[in-house]
Formats: sequence, structure tokens, C-alpha cells
Amino acid sequence: MKGIIFTELLGFIEAKAGMVFAEQVLEKANLPNDAAFTTVGLYPSHYATSLVSAASELSGIPADKLCREYGEFLFDRFTKLYANLLAAYSTADALLTHVNTHIHEEVKLLYPDAVPPCVTARKEGDVLVIEYQSHRPFAHIAYGLVSGALSHYGDTRCLEWVDDNQSDHATFRIVS
Repeated sequence: MKGIIFTELLGFIEAKAGMVFAEQVLEKANLPNDAAFTTVGLYPSHYATSLVSAASELSGIPADKLCREYGEFLFDRFTKLYANLLAAYSTADALLTHVNTHIHEEVKLLYPDAVPPCVTARKEGDVLVIEYQSHRPFAHIAYGLVSGALSHYGDTRCLEWVDDNQSDHATFRIVS
């Protein structure tokens, strides 16, 4: 998994609870690389799971809630880091329907060794249905990213999780 996900995760933990807490999380996670991440490095996805588990245990906040909040934080960071890419879209629907065909293709151009999840979106009447599938257990982060997209575009529709019992795949619905 790309290092930017880890560097942003550490930024999220620090923003949420401070530097001392972030240091406690790093100590508790006890990662073999001592949490030395670079944005372009590749790291096992279970390092992220270890960091979230440690943050959850130390804070008492459920891991799935932390992941959703991190997804929202990450989308906000993407609006700053990849402003030119996101500027091509004027609505959440426009962006979300192009995650696989444009956004993740750009990710692969920037980081040829990246293996992004499969994210597809389709309209069913007035509802936008988003399917997430990955070999990593990060559906809660995906939910947060979609929520962040809605917020960024000022979209007040409701985001529903259709099958909230899986971590590597999910179906979300955006409804009026």
C-alpha cells in the first residue's frame, strides 16, 4: 500500500488527538519499520490496521468510526494535494462515477506499483449506487471518502451503507 496513506493516517491521528497521543499509538502498534513512512514507499496494509487498532484501543473510539473519520480527513487532504485532478469534477456524482476510469488511472500513472481498490458507481433512478471491492479491509475508509466527497461538493443527500458487515467490499447508496 502506498506510503501516502500511512503519512496521512499519522497526520489524521495527530490532528485528532495530538502529538503525544500519536506517539503512544506508534509505540503500541510496534511496527517493524518504527513507523518510518515515505509518501512514495510501499508498505504492508496490515501496518495501517495495526495503527488504527492501537488508536482505537488507546482512545476507546471504535476502529470502524476512526476509519470513517480518516476517510473524510483523507478526502479533504486530497482536495489540497490533488486539486487539479479534482477540479475536473463539479459534483460528487461526476467524481464518484469516474473513480476507476480516471482517478485510479491517474494514481497508477503517478505510482505504477499501486494497486487501488475497484470502485464503481451507477445511477439507479435518483440513487447513486457505489460498489467498493478491495483485497484490503478498508471499506470504512471508502465510506468516509464518499462522505468527504459529498461534503466537499456541498451535496446534502444521505449516504447509506447497504451491507455494513464486510470490510473488503461494500455497497453504498446516495439517496435524496
